[in-house]
Amino acid sequence: MSKKKKKKAGIGAIFARILVVVLTMIIGGIASFFAVRQFFSYRFAQEKKEEVSKQLEEENEERVEVTLMQAGDTMALRVYHNRNQQMIHIPLRSDTILNLTDDGKRAIEQELGESKDSATVSEVIQAAGDDGNVMKDQVEETLGITINSYEIVKDDDFVDLVDAAGTIQVDLDQTLTYEDQNGKTVTLTSGENTIDGDAFLALLSDEANVEDKDAQIKLIGDILVEMSKTVTGKTSSDFADYVKDYYSKVNSGTKYDDVKDSLERIQSIEDDNFHSIILEGTETGSRFKIDASAAKTVFDEILSENGDIDSVLKASETTTESASTTEATTEEDQDSTKNITIEIQNSTKISGLASRWKDKLAGEGYTVGSIKTNRQGELTHTKIIIAEEGLGQDLKSYFKNPEYEVGQVTSGARICIVLGTEDEI
Repeated sequence: MSKKKKKKAGIGAIFARILVVVLTMIIGGIASFFAVRQFFSYRFAQEKKEEVSKQLEEENEERVEVTLMQAGDTMALRVYHNRNQQMIHIPLRSDTILNLTDDGKRAIEQELGESKDSATVSEVIQAAGDDGNVMKDQVEETLGITINSYEIVKDDDFVDLVDAAGTIQVDLDQTLTYEDQNGKTVTLTSGENTIDGDAFLALLSDEANVEDKDAQIKLIGDILVEMSKTVTGKTSSDFADYVKDYYSKVNSGTKYDDVKDSLERIQSIEDDNFHSIILEGTETGSRFKIDASAAKTVFDEILSENGDIDSVLKASETTTESASTTEATTEEDQDSTKNITIEIQNSTKISGLASRWKDKLAGEGYTVGSIKTNRQGELTHTKIIIAEEGLGQDLKSYFKNPEYEVGQVTSGARICIVLGTEDEI
């Protein structure tokens, strides 16, 4: 009896061991399955993450970013092509007509007390205040484009940022007079000049003495280009510090941390790849209306990743040159000042100044009639009194800072030059 019990016990033990082995294999297999699945899931997740990261990097390299900048009474678009490594500035005249959204209409009505469907750039700036989204929406509504972000900078900060950018050199086609932050009158003569923050702000605020709006907006575009070159020409650390300071001063939804990864690419833009474009349009009373069809052609190209930017730039240069040629031809075809008898008055204490100017202008082919002494007070800037708008524009180049005034002269002359002390010869 005892032998049988031992035998049964041995068989039970054997089955128990077999069961343990089987369970161990099952559990090990399950664990192995989950381990393998977890391993491959991790690998898949990593590969997916790398794939998404690569796609985002490729998209970022091909991205076109549009920023609306505002300072003074002027707005400008800055278009940056990551893929083509180009930056294009498009300044908008302060008198440019913008179509209004519902929010824009409410802002204009609240600020100006008028209900209307359109307003000028300067009016929108006044009505929007610090609300960059309202400004952005009106420009998007007018141009039919999408703007990624905005940057609004106050006058004092703007002057500081321009001055901190470095030496900005531009070639002026005419004398530029403006009042700096301290109320001092500054005059820059035509030719190569260094532009500081005060001068640039005066241009953007319509406070500079520039009669031709087209010439003014072209000069703004040229300065934006030169400023971009100056800033990106800094060392990497100075450039990063400048941009960090810039984004700390502007009112914008974009922060320095959002752009620092792309700074290296921005700084690598070649000088030849900074451009400015002036949008075509027509004068409507005292306002400027953008040519919607021409603007669409421009933006279709420069906002496309594969757009033909060079063709747009060439067309813009051709249009500018054509406008200059047309303007010159028109001035020549109008009643020439040389065919109009001019009166010269000396409004200084400089003896014989009117007589000397008579000889000078006569030598240039002008017809000078009477010369007189003006006893109404000494002038600094020469004043040119004209019978009607547009007369005597060719006389501007002879004087440092002439002030034009439509009016009448007692002698009946259609043009009268009242000499100031700064035009002593």
